[in-house]
Amino acid sequence: MEAILEYWNPRNETIVTETGFRYLDTKSIITEEVTIKGSKEEIFKEFDKRNNSLRYCNGSHYTFKDKTLHEEYMVWYKSLSEATRFNMFYGNGVVD
Repeated sequence: MEAILEYWNPRNETIVTETGFRYLDTKSIITEEVTIKGSKEEIFKEFDKRNNSLRYCNGSHYTFKDKTLHEEYMVWYKSLSEATRFNMFYGNGVVD
């Protein structure tokens, strides 16, 4: 199986309005598409791993290009035990 992930990243461009007001536009836009291969479960785990690696990068995240695949991911993720989800999120890290 093959899935296409869209990588969203903040634009971070300075915008000047008609009145001269300047601001930093941090709206996220798709900057890359990544194709991953494997079984459905392997794809879901890779998707989760990639998004967890971006948890401290404001506005950066991955989405499935195929929205039905995202719905299947949500069903799969909710079917996991709380302990499994905890381990997927924190890995080997220390939690206070």
